Amino acid sequence: MFEVKMTINGKPMTEANIQSELEKAMLEAIVQGIEETVQSVVSNDEASQITVNVIGTDIEDLSLNITGPDEIVAKVEAALAE
Repeated sequence: MFEVKMTINGKPMTEANIQSELEKAMLEAIVQGIEETVQSVVSNDEASQITVNVIGTDIEDLSLNITGPDEIVAKVEAALAE
């Protein structure tokens, strides 16, 4: 599978940095949505070649930076843009 990293307001979001159950639930929902979308457009082998970085100033203002082979990144970006 692929890796999803989150950085909110300059802080990597890890179990230790999550401040509330609501924030944890919101972050899990974001990751789940990304995973479902990626799995719907690429194979497991292709997915293992990418990393999705979720970056923003707060949970309401996030952007995605997808790294990996150009062809796979293009497919994932197109699917996530829908």
